[in-house]
Amino acid sequence: MKYLTIIAVLFIVTSCCNHSSGQKDDKVVVHKAQSNAVTLVNGEKWKVNFATNKGIRNMKKLMANFKTDSQISDYQETGIILQKEFQHIFQRCDMTGEAHNQLHNYLHPMSGWFKTFKDGSLTECQSAAKALKEHLERYDSYFK
Repeated sequence: MKYLTIIAVLFIVTSCCNHSSGQKDDKVVVHKAQSNAVTLVNGEKWKVNFATNKGIRNMKKLMANFKTDSQISDYQETGIILQKEFQHIFQRCDMTGEAHNQLHNYLHPMSGWFKTFKDGSLTECQSAAKALKEHLERYDSYFK
């Protein structure tokens, strides 16, 4: 499990980078969440790529079918599946600009919930599952 988390972090760092080109001192800029709050401009939803929408749909489906009265091992297994979907989104990250930044703001809190599924107590996992479900339901309020 530790290796899965390390791999996820590496994917996040390497997959969502902007590389400046044509300059002698190329710099890599890693886009991190600016905050945990997603903002809209004039009420308009942010356009995201197909892979992001698909990954979020898959996570929503998984969590909709997940029973919160499950055993800790079920949370751990579900966390692994969710983490894979999360990694898939980052691996196919080709977005730029403010939509990209807002997506990172949205995705950022998920890492903590996945970690809780991996390491938390049953009560903590149940709380994280509830929070993740609610968070996933808000996705369509911000992105199209």
